[in-house]
Amino acid sequence: MKITSRLSTALLGLALTACKKDITINFPADHNSKIFIEGMLYPGKKPQIYISKSNPFFSSKVTPQQVFARGAVVKIISGPTVDVLVADSVFNKFRCRWEPFYRGNITAEYGKTYTLELSFEGRTYSASTTINQVAVGIASIEYTPEFFDVYGGHDGVIITITDHPGRRDYYRFQMDRMIDSSVHHAHVLDRFVNTCVSGPAEKFAVRDIGRIVFNDENADGQKIVMSIEVAYEYKKGDKGWIFIQSLDKNSAEFYKDLDDQLQAIQNPFVEPVFLTTKIPGATGVFGSAVLSDSVMFIYPRNNP
Repeated sequence: MKITSRLSTALLGLALTACKKDITINFPADHNSKIFIEGMLYPGKKPQIYISKSNPFFSSKVTPQQVFARGAVVKIISGPTVDVLVADSVFNKFRCRWEPFYRGNITAEYGKTYTLELSFEGRTYSASTTINQVAVGIASIEYTPEFFDVYGGHDGVIITITDHPGRRDYYRFQMDRMIDSSVHHAHVLDRFVNTCVSGPAEKFAVRDIGRIVFNDENADGQKIVMSIEVAYEYKKGDKGWIFIQSLDKNSAEFYKDLDDQLQAIQNPFVEPVFLTTKIPGATGVFGSAVLSDSVMFIYPRNNP
């Protein structure tokens, strides 16, 4: 038994050693980056358009500043009005990093059509959106310690809304909260350690945007119940302000594809999904959303 045990240990060690190998990959110098655009207009708010360049590799160490498409000419046009966007950035206190974007100066208005025009490195891109979605009211919010979807079991909130009849509607969850550095992300960034706040008592704002897009197919004008996994940890008494976004069709389709792609990556039994771009020549979306009135929600217990 001892000889067998030692032999097994030796073979295991040899196998682990054999599986590790350092290799050098030389990326082609003529790699052509692809532009990624993400811009959502909200009535009553100034535009923020995120524009970045793709890399020939994936790395968590690449920051938004490194892939930001600097020097782009970005305009948003509505009738005779032309808004020339300027490069700006905000500091993300949860991720401890600067996040650059192109900021507009003219507030978006409900009922208007907007066209994004982008020129970068000799190429031009264009897309349009009309802000005509109907804001929905939140009928109720309940806490749930556990619900199940294709990703497994989650805790979060269950939101009920009443759909507006006679049109196709698309909905997405949003929660705005104030947290401190003791609060971690619930899954993707659960091991991230915040080192950029002044101390444990400092609070800062975070926005939790729902991964799943809901629609009123087969439920036109009826009550729709949405089970939502929240993105950040919480304790009893923590509060947040919940909204429901009413998305335009292009945005809804793009973000649904994005979620389907994530499912395919995490589950080998799900058929692969490719993103359908909404901006010819680029990857991404230029769309709009109308927010519901906010409802304050207080967590009744600590996260499981």
